[in-house]
Amino acid sequence: MNTLMVMIAPLNLHPPKNWQDFETLCLRLWGEIWKIPHEIEFNSDNSQGQEGVDIYGPIEGGTAYNGIQCKNKKLNLINGAPNRISIGDIQSEIDKAKGFVPALNKLIIATSLPKDRAIEEFVRLQSLENTNNGLFTIQICFWEFFERKIPEFESVYNWYVKNEDFHRVKQLRVTFDDGEVESIYHPKFQKTIDKYLIPPPQGTFKINPLTGSYADMFIDEEMLLPSRDIAFHSLLNASRKIDWSQNCWLQLLISNIGQAVVEDFKIELSFEGEFEEVEPEWRNSMFNPNFSNDVKGYSDSKRDLYIKPRTNILVQGDSFVSGSFRIKPKIAVETTVKIDWKLLSRDFTDSGVLQVKIVPRYYVVTNRHKVADLADVKETISYSLIKRRGMYNIGGTMFHDNESDYPVE
Repeated sequence: MNTLMVMIAPLNLHPPKNWQDFETLCLRLWGEIWKIPHEIEFNSDNSQGQEGVDIYGPIEGGTAYNGIQCKNKKLNLINGAPNRISIGDIQSEIDKAKGFVPALNKLIIATSLPKDRAIEEFVRLQSLENTNNGLFTIQICFWEFFERKIPEFESVYNWYVKNEDFHRVKQLRVTFDDGEVESIYHPKFQKTIDKYLIPPPQGTFKINPLTGSYADMFIDEEMLLPSRDIAFHSLLNASRKIDWSQNCWLQLLISNIGQAVVEDFKIELSFEGEFEEVEPEWRNSMFNPNFSNDVKGYSDSKRDLYIKPRTNILVQGDSFVSGSFRIKPKIAVETTVKIDWKLLSRDFTDSGVLQVKIVPRYYVVTNRHKVADLADVKETISYSLIKRRGMYNIGGTMFHDNESDYPVE
């Protein structure tokens, strides 16, 4: 019995119609090849040009740089003859690239033209000569290289293959739940200023009855008492001081803005920046038996999460909001947390970046302490969580004061 074998020919990839799209393709492709998708960048023009480099990217942990010179050319000249890139073109770009700062590790000459044996041989010889002189190596990549490499990287392939008019077949958009890709959070911390002073020879240096520290000198005795009733003071004294935890709570909006269904997918979240930890929202199952969260954590990492949706199909035009997760900031540290997201699905990958800017604000407490020796006069500043009067209960922490009692600057 004969079995008919049907071979499916790979999709033909045609060069872009303009140089802008070709340069973007080079940026995306070599960003994946060199594994620097967020660091690779277009070179800026100056009065002398671009030193033979259209795109550059840090490699080896940022200790060296590679460069790309893009040559998008039409296949045929006006008279119909095949277009070619010349040895003179190549030599000119090599010479200009020698002026790039810092010195390049490698130069890629990328062209949309088909392979040319003579040019390949010239580039190999020039690369060897450069190496012997302690300069950058050279590689030329014709369109055949692009046809072979683009399918190896799904994100590049799905971006490029859009029926020749750059219409994306599949595309996901991930933002915060307000539709933005950047967010700002103002955690509240206590800034304590301790002043060690020699009291004046005259006057009264009073001690604050609430804090036990020295209060402002020469102030009215009644000013030391808070403007609250006796019953409330009794409640405060009966409660305990509890750290007022600061957490940046977030949710993500995931939208299918492409032209095809996305199936069997999850979204990985990787966090970079100065913070304590990230964690999905969770609740005690005994008191919240119906609670569930599609944001999950890893047992071995406090800097990574993933979203596993309740449904594994997201149709075109549809969207959903993820469960909540938190970023716990470091005390008194201003930073920008970068969230790299990556979609993994049955036949499609996508990625992007979100940012959370953390800018602390401070509740200022000034304490004055009595010292007898001039050498002990000083001022110190420390930062901590704000301690508020309250108590723990099953539902969480119940504070007995108001947030407005702690104005921040």
